[in-house]
Amino acid sequence: MNETERRRFLRAALAGASLTLAGTAAGQDDSDGEDDNEGNDSDGLVTVQSNESVGATVERIEEDIEDNDDLILVTTVDHARNAQSAGLDLRPTTLILFGNPNLGTKLMQASQTAGIDLPQKLLVWQAEDGTVNVTYNDPAWLADRHEVEGREDVPNTISNALRSLATGQ
Repeated sequence: MNETERRRFLRAALAGASLTLAGTAAGQDDSDGEDDNEGNDSDGLVTVQSNESVGATVERIEEDIEDNDDLILVTTVDHARNAQSAGLDLRPTTLILFGNPNLGTKLMQASQTAGIDLPQKLLVWQAEDGTVNVTYNDPAWLADRHEVEGREDVPNTISNALRSLATGQ
């Protein structure tokens, strides 16, 4: 199987599971009223603010993923468009699912249950006040959740990549 066929296969294999996971992201509510920007709370989420619109942020992140040979863009889910198709309103909210099979496999080798949290996800969303945020799972929190031991370098590498993608830096 050549590289193009491998990428197509991985996209197809991950897309079904990804869509199932994507549906749950829209239903989560952070109703404590606190601003989570630039934060990493005990819920395992990291949120950074974007200076671009949701659309421009999503486009930048997708381009950065596509330009990185180690990453595979699995799918993008426009939750706001899906809500609109059901006659419901939702501020711009887009989920980007992507992975790095080399790093993800290492996590699953240490603890196969880590597969429930893979591929990686970035949620780009517009808050009530109009600010645009990018939220992702803290890899260190996920490693703790799945009791990943002996692979401390992997969550650190993933964390750096996620922050870079989220901030564009």
